[in-house]
Amino acid sequence: MERTGINADTYLNCFCPDCGEALNEDGKAVFHIVNLKGEEGISRVSPYLNILDRESTVNVDDDEELADVRCPHCNVSMIDPDQICKFDNCKMVRMHASVQDSIKLTITFCVLRTCRWYTMSEEDNERLIMRDSHEW
Repeated sequence: MERTGINADTYLNCFCPDCGEALNEDGKAVFHIVNLKGEEGISRVSPYLNILDRESTVNVDDDEELADVRCPHCNVSMIDPDQICKFDNCKMVRMHASVQDSIKLTITFCVLRTCRWYTMSEEDNERLIMRDSHEW
């Protein structure tokens, strides 16, 4: 069977790639953010893949690129300096995610609120296929 991606509404258990702490809280993935004005706050994002439901404690316009996205536990930046969004040249956030009880995979996604682009390594994509996940 050929598979091309994870279902659009798959629930992701999200983790900081630095400290490993879970980012999911009360049905949302929680991040410490910094907007372009330097204001810091909390962003609560839907952990369902491709569902762009977000709320923030600081103002972030839909077309605004965030200055930084950090782990709320260790405060380390989650921006991947080696990645740029292929659609709008914005910064990319790197996190670990798992589907149900599967292994943790690295997913990188755009910091722009309205962008839906994300990527994962070919190795992680193959690991999902090999596990024969029901999430496909």
